[in-house]
Amino acid sequence: MGLDHRDYEVLLALSVHALEQAGSASPWPALVGALRGHLGVEAVTLTEIARERSRPLAWSPGRVGAGRVRELSRQSMRSGHPLVGHYRQARDSVPRTAEDLAGSAVWRNSAARSVAREHFGAEHILGLPCALPSANSGVLRGCVVYSRTRFSPAQHLFLRRAQPLLAAVDAQERVMGRVQEGAGRRASCRAREYGLTQRELAVLTLLGEALPAKGVATRLGISVRTVHKHMQNLYRKLGTRDRMETVLLAQSLGLLRPGSPALPPHADR
Repeated sequence: MGLDHRDYEVLLALSVHALEQAGSASPWPALVGALRGHLGVEAVTLTEIARERSRPLAWSPGRVGAGRVRELSRQSMRSGHPLVGHYRQARDSVPRTAEDLAGSAVWRNSAARSVAREHFGAEHILGLPCALPSANSGVLRGCVVYSRTRFSPAQHLFLRRAQPLLAAVDAQERVMGRVQEGAGRRASCRAREYGLTQRELAVLTLLGEALPAKGVATRLGISVRTVHKHMQNLYRKLGTRDRMETVLLAQSLGLLRPGSPALPPHADR
């Protein structure tokens, strides 16, 4: 199958919508559904792996039961899946197939392939990493794409283009998870009152942690220029003039945890 520029634009628009949406609903069910629809494959799952345990977070088709997807993850881990082994050890964010990593003959006779065939009728599997293990976190998160046929060059190119977008969505959701744990529902409600998007609230949260603009950009997988754009939006919506005033006001409004921010030198740069 061929994927043209319009297909990529549709996924880009959906990803931007997921990053900017208000509310606490996870964007992943819609994103994995969009991936499956654009690629025309049997299934797409989003899985988190910590230590030796895997946890499915979202999947498409949605009609597949949660128990079945959990069993797929469990069996894949037990089978020594080549995608899991590769992305846990290598600093590699490139989408790769299990066949590329293990070799055609090894993959064809592997237990992992049998698991994929049993659950989704798939002969070929591709990994799309969203968050790689780091020194601070041993957690691996990524999408797995299941297909009956080999992945085409057009599909590979599409997934390479999609990977940074999905990594940014993952980073956004993790920051927003911290927001929910810290300020909870009240913060989300106040954010909606002031018209703050989820992305602006994520930027505000990291500003409150004394990260400079470059650090915020790195954490969220966006450019420093985009961070400054979000900061200007925050100043406008909250009626503030600089970072210090914005963080202090956000704390008083319940958007951030109370406490004096330890702003680094040149914090707005």
